[in-house]
Amino acid sequence: MNEVTYTQVKAVRNAIGAWARNSHTFIRFEGNDVATWLQSQTSNDVVALQSGQGHANTILDRKGRLQAHFTLHRWEDEYWLIIEKQQAPRLLEQLDSHLFIEDARMADAGDEVEQLLLQGPRSLHFLSTLLDSTEAISSEFRPAEKFGCQPIELCGYQVLAFRISETGEDGFLFVTLQGEAQPLLEKLLEAGKAFGIVEVGDAALNVLRIEAGIPRFGIDMDTTNRMPETTLEREAASYEKGCYLGQEVIAKLRAYSSVKQALIGLILESGSFPSINVALQINGQEVGVLKSSVHSPTLDRHIALAYLDRDWRTPGAVHNFMEPTASDANQNAPTFQARVIVLPFLTAPSREDRARHLYDMALEHFDRDEHDQDDSAIELLREAVLLSPSFEDAYEALGVILNRHHRVDEAIHFMQILARLNPDSVMAHTNLSVFYIAKGMIPEAEDEKAKAAVLQMKHARKAREAEEIAAEERERIRREAVERIAMFKEVLEFDPDDPLATFGTGMAYIQLNDYESALPHLQRATQVQKDYSVAYLNLGKCLEFLKRTVDAKRAYSTGIESAARKGDLMPLREMERRLKSLDESA
Repeated sequence: MNEVTYTQVKAVRNAIGAWARNSHTFIRFEGNDVATWLQSQTSNDVVALQSGQGHANTILDRKGRLQAHFTLHRWEDEYWLIIEKQQAPRLLEQLDSHLFIEDARMADAGDEVEQLLLQGPRSLHFLSTLLDSTEAISSEFRPAEKFGCQPIELCGYQVLAFRISETGEDGFLFVTLQGEAQPLLEKLLEAGKAFGIVEVGDAALNVLRIEAGIPRFGIDMDTTNRMPETTLEREAASYEKGCYLGQEVIAKLRAYSSVKQALIGLILESGSFPSINVALQINGQEVGVLKSSVHSPTLDRHIALAYLDRDWRTPGAVHNFMEPTASDANQNAPTFQARVIVLPFLTAPSREDRARHLYDMALEHFDRDEHDQDDSAIELLREAVLLSPSFEDAYEALGVILNRHHRVDEAIHFMQILARLNPDSVMAHTNLSVFYIAKGMIPEAEDEKAKAAVLQMKHARKAREAEEIAAEERERIRREAVERIAMFKEVLEFDPDDPLATFGTGMAYIQLNDYESALPHLQRATQVQKDYSVAYLNLGKCLEFLKRTVDAKRAYSTGIESAARKGDLMPLREMERRLKSLDESA
C-alpha cells in the first residue's frame, strides 16, 4: 500500500475525508401510490418512512435472490433512491415491469445532479462550523438520523444532505446540481484544513469499505446471492411488513434454517490470500469462496471478505485453507491460515459514545484548569452536545464552565436548551437562577429558583411513588416466576426433554435471582437442543453471576459456534461481547 492511500485511510478513520463520486445515480419517485407500490416491491418498510427519514433497501426476485440494493429516502411527498449506476437499469426494468395502474412515476435524475461525500468522526463538527454554529445543534438544520435527509445550504450551494456511511464512519452524502460538486469539494477542502480533512481516492475507498465489511455489488455479491447470504439483511429487510417479491423465501430462511454459505471476514494469520473468486478448501473439502481482500492499515493486517459454509464460519476459529489447482493432487496449491470474524472488521464508536468520551475529556481538562483560563473543555463539550443533542450532563457542565469563564450569555443559552430538553431538570433551573443573578436579572432569577424548588418537591414525591411501584413490580415478577416454574414442572413430568419447558424453568429461577437452581435447567436445555443459542447465552450469564468464569467462557464459546452455524446474529454478538469482556478482565 502506498503512503498516499495509507494517509487517506487514516484521515477518514481519525478526522475527515471528502471526495466526489460518479459511480451512483439519483432516482426520483412521485405519485399518490408511490409508497404502497414500493412497499410491495422492496424488502424494507417504505410506508413507515416519515419525511426526512430513509433506510437501506433491496429488490429481490421470486427466489429471494438479490437484484439491486440501494438507499431510499423520503422528503415530503417525494421518494429519492440512490443506487450504483451499474445496478440502476436492472432496478428500473424490474420496477417498471411491476407498475400497472398505480399512480407512481420514476425518473433517473443522474444527469442533473452530482454527488459528494464527507466521512469521518469529525464530519459533524466540521459541518456545524459551515452552518449557523448555534442552530447547528438542532436537527432541523441537518439529517440527524441514520439515512436521514435534509435540504441545506452549504458554502453557498443548495444541496440535499443525507446521513450515509460508505466507510463505517459517521458522515454525509451531498447531492448537488450538475457542475457544483467539484467547486463545493474545493471549498470543503479549504475550510476543513484545521480538521485534518483530505481528499480520498479510489484505492483508499476500497480499503475503507472492506474494513467496514461493506460488500460491493458485482464483486462480493451478485444476482445469484440470496439476501441473507450477504450482510444486507441486517439493515435492508423488514420482517414485520407485508408481502413483497421474494419475501416468502427470506422469511422461511429466517424461521427454519440458516443459509449454507454466508459472507464473513477473514484475518490473515500466515501465508497470503489468493485472488478474488478462488474456491477455498479445508482438508480437501470445498467450503467457500474468497472475495475482496486488502491490507488494512487500521488493523495492520491483511483482511478479506469470503463466503463460508455454516460448519466453518464460527467466529474466532482459525482454519488452514487450501486453494484448488488444476493438478489432481493439489500438492502445489498455496495455503494460508486465517481467523474467522463476524463482519465488520471495524465498528466506529456511535455519536453517543464519542460524546461521552468528549465529556470525560472535558471534565479532565476542567479539573486541571485551576484559574479558568483554558477554553478546551468548552470546545469539547460543544462538540459533545452536537453529537448527542439530548446529553443533559454535557449541557449542564457546559453551562457551569461557561459561567466560570464569565461567558454568562452563552451559559444561559445552553441552560435554556437543557430546560427545553427536560422541563423537569432541577439543575437547569437552579443554574439559570445563578446565571440570571450574575446578569442582574433578579426577577428572572427568583422565578427560576422557585421552579427548581417546586421540581425538587415533585421529584421527591415521584421517587417515593416509583419505589412503591418498583416493589409491586418485583412482587408481580416473583409470583409469575413461581407460577411458571410450577407450570413447566408439569410439562417436564410428561416430557423431561422438552427444550422450551427446560429453558423456561431456568429463566424463571433467574428472575428469582436463584442462579444455583437455574443452572441445571439451562445446562439441560443446551444438551437437549444443541443449537439453542439463547440458552447458551443465558447459561453463560448465569455462570458469570455464580463467579464461575472459566465455565462461563466455555458456555459462550460453545454457544458462539452454535449461533454461527444457525445464523443467530443477535445472541452471537452478545456472547462475543461478553466473552471478550471476560478475557479482558482475566
